[in-house]
Amino acid sequence: MRLSVILSIIFLCSIAALPQTTPLPSDFQLWNEMQLILPLVRGKDAKDKTIDKVTATFSGTLRLGRNNYAALDNRAGATIDFRLNRYVTLLTGVLYRKDEIVRTVNRYETRLAIGAILSKKWRGFSFRDRNLLEHRFRNGRNNTNLYRQRIQVSHPVTYNKKEIFAPFISEEGYFDLQSKTWVQNEFYAGISRRLNSRTSIDIAYIRNDTRPVNVNGVSINLKIKLR
Repeated sequence: MRLSVILSIIFLCSIAALPQTTPLPSDFQLWNEMQLILPLVRGKDAKDKTIDKVTATFSGTLRLGRNNYAALDNRAGATIDFRLNRYVTLLTGVLYRKDEIVRTVNRYETRLAIGAILSKKWRGFSFRDRNLLEHRFRNGRNNTNLYRQRIQVSHPVTYNKKEIFAPFISEEGYFDLQSKTWVQNEFYAGISRRLNSRTSIDIAYIRNDTRPVNVNGVSINLKIKLR
């Protein structure tokens, strides 16, 4: 728990220290994502409960802008998670992206990432700290390397000892390793709701601060476990 608190304080202080600049134009967007989750290797924990030790996740993302709700950002990716214990998970992934953030200008990139997730539960709260090193191969532009840290806190709301939904907040910072500056910040505030034993949905308000436009919008993430 102490490690998560220390990392959270360092991250939030770094974000607060970002220089203030002229406000960027703002846009409203809908961020839609679907994840197909496939457990590859299962095992038992200390309480003889079945857990997923190696998991593959396949994702597709479509982001729509305010102007005629055109498709501004399309993504497809895959990650593999390796659970070491209940506190630490290692991951590696690849993502392909096509966007038209700047109107009539199509951009393409492939992202490779490795990282780790630190998890902890304390008095009903779940803390999750994801750390990634990401290399972006960008067509027509210089490649870039980023460090990304996303901290998330959630707490279930229950009725008759059954979880109804789980409110959460999260913040993710993007640190450019070449320029040594924080270049992007994403904030989520929403709820997670389990629809059945294999399906859940996250619905959240999203605030994304980056160039060339800042984004306020709604994020919908559908997660389906295949087995």
